[in-house]
Amino acid sequence: MKIRISRTQLLLTAIIIGAATLRLQLIDQPFVDQYGWRETSTAMMADNFWRRNWNILYPEISWNGPGPSYNGREFQTVSYIAALLYSMVGQHNWVGRSVAVLFGLWGIFALYQLTRQVWDQKHGLMAAAVMALIPGSIFTDREFLPDPAMVALITTGCWLLVRYCKHERFFDLWLAIVISAWGFLTKLTGLVVGIPMLYASFTILRQKQRLNYRMVVTSAIAALLTLIPVVAYYLWARYLYLNYPPHHFAGAGSWLWDQGFMTWINERYYLPKLYRHFDGWIWTKPVLGLVCLGLVLPPPQQLSNSNPDPEAFWGKAPWFFHWWIVGVGVYYFIGCKHLVDQPYNFHLANPAAAALSGHAILSIASLFRRRSQTPVVLACILTILLVIGLFGHRRLPSVYRPVLEPSYRLGIELQKLAEPDDLVVSIADEIGNPVMIYYSHRRGWIFPPAWSEIPWWDDLAAGQDQDLISLLEELHNQGSGWIGIVTSQYEKLRASNSKFIEYIEQNFELKYSGDAGLIYRIS
Repeated sequence: MKIRISRTQLLLTAIIIGAATLRLQLIDQPFVDQYGWRETSTAMMADNFWRRNWNILYPEISWNGPGPSYNGREFQTVSYIAALLYSMVGQHNWVGRSVAVLFGLWGIFALYQLTRQVWDQKHGLMAAAVMALIPGSIFTDREFLPDPAMVALITTGCWLLVRYCKHERFFDLWLAIVISAWGFLTKLTGLVVGIPMLYASFTILRQKQRLNYRMVVTSAIAALLTLIPVVAYYLWARYLYLNYPPHHFAGAGSWLWDQGFMTWINERYYLPKLYRHFDGWIWTKPVLGLVCLGLVLPPPQQLSNSNPDPEAFWGKAPWFFHWWIVGVGVYYFIGCKHLVDQPYNFHLANPAAAALSGHAILSIASLFRRRSQTPVVLACILTILLVIGLFGHRRLPSVYRPVLEPSYRLGIELQKLAEPDDLVVSIADEIGNPVMIYYSHRRGWIFPPAWSEIPWWDDLAAGQDQDLISLLEELHNQGSGWIGIVTSQYEKLRASNSKFIEYIEQNFELKYSGDAGLIYRIS
């Protein structure tokens, strides 16, 4: 029996292979890029599942002493899968990154299916192609973060929900409930797709003249079943945050209600910084232009019932991705500080951006179709995709750059010097960054520690010598045995808090000195 492969299947396979090739670059890179601090926190939780406690409800970091140091975190989809893989292949940087890449590739396939459902097949292929090339998608899909899994899962949930609304197969509805809930658990911000989900359900059911009491009740029950585990889990995460040091809840403190509307107005709602991120590496100018064009163009219209594609029979949800962007806009309105400080969170906008860009590309190509032959149209499409790829290729090195390399190298040296049960103190390239602790494979404290009154995620102010000395003595009393200081921070502290450095040099034994920094034995 011969297996027939359609042209569409070949194109989709080529797109996914190309996407994998782009995302597997530097797959074994240590977590030293500009968002390595977030990756190493994820990696610590995977490490602690593997070494200490397999209970997924107790995500634990290693940067707050001997522990237990449970955090109020999102459901640990990516870190737990990585921990399971550690049991089979060992602990390597590429393991966590590969989990993210696999979710990212599935997300491209799910976006094709979703776009095919709400628009049509050619738009599905184009959305998948653009998603494969968007630089922000390439970068985030190979980061050891929950975002690639969340985006892939919520895109899949949207696809299954639309398919249920069109065909009313309860298997699709149950899958949509389970996978959407999993996506929202993996990262709560995925809830913004509830806006396009609601729009698609209402639009398709109305087109089918099925917007009746029974369907409304069914939809309400489905939404309730989706949200119950999400609410329950995040109440549990809040319990961990309240009851276990360092009393950390992911994302806390950066929202509208924390800082005030007028504060953000005075900062121009961080729009200049937002533009720098999108122009610099998330989308770049070609994608920015295409997204804007896709937003103002009329969406693809509903196909006629005579169309041979059976998925076209029940109608479409033409404004689906516009409402997705509205959802992201709501997220930005209440969380712009969080988003611009941690811009990998904008990965949530990439599926809609890819679909709208794909629509813009096909609309541009249609202008040539009226006057030219098919090869010219294809050349136009390929040229635009090539421009997207080239702009992204030029910008990605800036976010791959190993800015945390000294902390990583000092962590390796600490691993050689310290005994397995020793506790270490880390003054990394960024104050509060746990990269050094993670690569030492020891537990310990960032410095200043999370519980101190000195800000622990910022540069240290001058003239705090006595406070810093007191904190270091307190950590010594709690069992710290080593302190690592990267060269850049040593030089800053020598200039701003010289008595603190003198205290270390006079009381501790220097065990390592190199380009990356210094390591002292706390005796």
